[in-house]
This record gives sequence, structure tokens and C-alpha cells, in this order.
Amino acid sequence: MSLLMGQPVANTDLTQKKLEVERLPDMTMPRAGHTSFYANGELTVVGGHTSGFVLTPTAEYFSEGSWHTMPTVYPHDNGMAVVMNKGQRVLIAGGHEKNLGIGQSYEVEMYYPASHSFEGFGCLDRKRALTQGVELDSGRVLITGNHKGNDSFEMFDGQRFFCQVKDVAVWRSMPYVLPIAHDDAIAFGAVWREQGFKPCDTIDRLKGKPFCVPLLKEWMPMLYGQNSNAQAAFIGDKTTGDYSYIIAAQNISDEMAFILVRDTVFSLLSTTIPVPTMTQWGRIKYNRTAIANRHAYRAYLVGNDTTGRAYIVAVEYDKQPAPLTLYYTDPLLDFGDATPVLTPNGDLVVTGGITDDNFAPFASVWLLHTGERKTAAMTETPPRKVWPWVLCGLLAVAVVIIIRAKRHEDTQTMPVKVTETEPKPEPQQETNNELMSHITQLMETQQLYLNPELKVTDVAEALGVHRNAVSACINAQGSTFSQWVNDYRLQHAKNLLLENSDMKISAVALESGFANERSFFRVFKDATGMTPKEWAAQQQSVS
Repeated sequence: MSLLMGQPVANTDLTQKKLEVERLPDMTMPRAGHTSFYANGELTVVGGHTSGFVLTPTAEYFSEGSWHTMPTVYPHDNGMAVVMNKGQRVLIAGGHEKNLGIGQSYEVEMYYPASHSFEGFGCLDRKRALTQGVELDSGRVLITGNHKGNDSFEMFDGQRFFCQVKDVAVWRSMPYVLPIAHDDAIAFGAVWREQGFKPCDTIDRLKGKPFCVPLLKEWMPMLYGQNSNAQAAFIGDKTTGDYSYIIAAQNISDEMAFILVRDTVFSLLSTTIPVPTMTQWGRIKYNRTAIANRHAYRAYLVGNDTTGRAYIVAVEYDKQPAPLTLYYTDPLLDFGDATPVLTPNGDLVVTGGITDDNFAPFASVWLLHTGERKTAAMTETPPRKVWPWVLCGLLAVAVVIIIRAKRHEDTQTMPVKVTETEPKPEPQQETNNELMSHITQLMETQQLYLNPELKVTDVAEALGVHRNAVSACINAQGSTFSQWVNDYRLQHAKNLLLENSDMKISAVALESGFANERSFFRVFKDATGMTPKEWAAQQQSVS
């Protein structure tokens, strides 16, 4: 059923809109503590606990208007799900060991959406619940977070094995784990104390030492629920090296705000008015994370009140200051306290969850129609911030046409002088070529590629230019920054293999700038079709 809900709220300074909501068919069972995600185009929920706070070793996916149940290998109540390989696989891991939210587990399995099948294949480095993971550009998965302690960074190699990477400075439950480079990430969030979760200004970093962000002493990021992941908060552009995120946070006065995270820099997002926390029906309770829709330049924060009404604060984060819109509903039956998932159409869907009682979760599924601001592919006119450049482009074309027409006119009355000269590059091309020459010279003379933690920002800072300029130059060569750097590392490794036949492969990998032996093997075999030993043997036989 589709309904337009509600009456206007009291705050007249805020843009308010009725929210179109739709109750989809209920899941096959009530669930809380489950994970929800889209894979293979299907909304899927895995694990959690059902009525009576009992673990359920099941999953289900929504297709052709109904839910279809699947058995899992293990139950995962407050476990994690990481969608990998653009939806081809989903890593499911951890969760409580027993009913009633007791203990943690080692249990790991892989979900294959195409066949709707699960495979148990390994175990975590340590028992975990209320954990988070994120797929890095290398295909590995970084995992951190645990229930009230015993935390660390550990890594899944993308195939079979898990291993500890390093200890963390602070133990966290449901942390934010956000990549800030192709092989680096940060972890942060609230910490558990005897009286509940408290703010924490310490940030742990995969490739670096912990550091502090004073802003997080005042503003505590909302707890990162099991439906959340780094992609849900991502508003950047990895092709240009922009790893930016939007985070919802709360202070001690229960005020709400949005935090922008760019690399390791945290700042409050300026909004036209404060995030609303009161309506004529009472206080809005926000206990979910912000969900970003990069194609619409919006982020959403979902809340509810004691009357059963649901609210969505939409922030247009690409404007300064950012406008807010408050959506609201009439009381909804069984609207669960679960983190929403962004649908492919830009709407939000909430599956199951609870209000206050873990023994009585919901089976309800609500679709919240938020897909309002259109993307470029959905409109007949270019999106905002693009049209000035389109006009400039059209003007430039017109100028070129006029100039060419004038030249053509002049050639009718002037003698033609033929010269054989090389065509001059365009100014921008000349600038790019010059910068690329400096980048290459820097890389080869200083051998920056031998640093396994090398980032595009390091090269940009060394040359005194913006990182986007470096990325653009390298992309123009038909390569990404990581591929380009790995080409240098690969050549260095080949030289070592030829010059030092008795050198261990692990030593070759590390001395060539690779983070570990596994990534070295992967890059080497992708480039040559052979393992390093096979390649070295072939070169010796040829010589």
C-alpha cells in the first residue's frame, strides 16, 4: 500500500514534506541484529536473532514480490557483511556465540548471490561480534571492532585466510572503518563504558600511528549498525583520489550534526539550520547512521518518535551552507529500529529491527521513497554545477567555428605557404605533459615506489601540486595511480630476480615496495601470467 502521511511539524523555518511510504511483504520471520544489503540486484538479509532473542541460521532475499528463505552455515547475530567483487560475493563473519546476545564467534562463510548459496570456509583471527569490515582496492578486507573488547585490525586476504595486522589503541564496538587510500583506512567511533557508549577522539590508522581529532570529543558519531558500511557514507570519487565521507553525530545536549571526513581531516558540515530534533509530536530519536546517495548529492538520517512516526532529514551536502528537508509520516505499525539500506533507485528500505525489546523483533519491511533529486542520466538538462561548463564549451566551439571561417576567407586572397612542422600541442596537453615528466622524474630518481605506503598525495606534495592534477595525468596514460606505481615495483622486482637468483621471494616483494608477498604474487602473475619463480626460470633458460 502506498500512503502520503502526516501533518506539518511546528518548525516553520524548516522545509517539510510528507513522505511517501510503502509497506512491502513481511520477511519470513522477525529479525534484529541482522545484516541487509543489495547483491546481484536483490535485497538480502542474513542472520540476526528472531523472537525470543534466539539466533537464526537463515537468510532470505526479496525477488518477484516475495521473500525466499535460505539456510546459512552459521548464525550471525550482530555479525558483519561485506559485499565484495562488485556484488559477486559477500563475506559474512562473526556474531554472538549464543542466544541473548552472549559471547562472540570465529565463524565465517561466503555468500554467492548468483547461486543463492553459502560456503563455510574459515575462521576469524579472533572471536568477534559488533564488528565491521571494508573491502580495500586490493580485494582484501580490513576487519576491526568487537563487543566490549579484544579488538585489533585483522585482514582477510580475499581468498581463504585471516590474520592479525596490528593492535588498535582503542577497543570499539560497531566502529566506522573508512578507506582513505587504495591500501589505507581509519577506524573510529564511540567506546563502551560502564554507563554506555561515550565519545572518543582517538583514530586508529591501518598504515600509520593513532592520532586524535578534538572535534570527536564533543561530537560522537552515531553507532555503526550491522546494515552500515563504508560505501553507505562515501561521497567522494576514488578515480581522483578523493576519499570523502559524511557522518551523522550527536553531542551531549542531544543536538545532531553532520561531519565531513576527507582523508584524515574531520569538520562539521555547515547547514542552513540546525538538524531538527523536536516536532509538535515530541522529540525525534536518531540512532542510525547517515546514508549517502552520491548520485543525488544527498545524505539521509532516519529517526522516529514515541508515537511511531518516522522522520528523514535530507541534507544536500554539495551546497554551502547545506539545505535541510524534513520528511515525516503518520504512525507506522512495526517500524523497526534498523539502519536503512539505499536501493538502486535512490530510496531507503528498512528491514525488521526492534523498538525497545530484543525479544520481540519485527518482520516488517518499509520502503521510504526518497529518490527525489534526479541524476544527470535521469534528466534532460545537465545536473547542477555542470551547466556553466557546458555553456563555456558551446561558446568555445562557436569561437573556433568563427576563427576557422575567417581563416578560410583569408586563404581565398592570400598565397598558401606550405611548411613541414610538427603540430603544436594544445596548452593543456603541454601542461599535462610537463607535469607528467616531473612526476616520472621524481618517481625514477627518488624511487618513491619503494615505499609500500606511497599515496598520490605524497607525490602531489613533493611537486607542490594538487593530488587531482597528479591523478589526472596518470589517468591520461590509461592507468590508475596504484597500477602505475606497481609497474615500477614490478620492474624493480624483475631486476632483483635476475641479479639475485638466490634471493627469497618474500624479500624481493618487500624490497620492491609491495606491502606483502601476496599482493606481489597477484600483481606479478596478472602482468606476466607466471609466478615470480616461473618467470625467473624462463629468463635463465632463454639466456
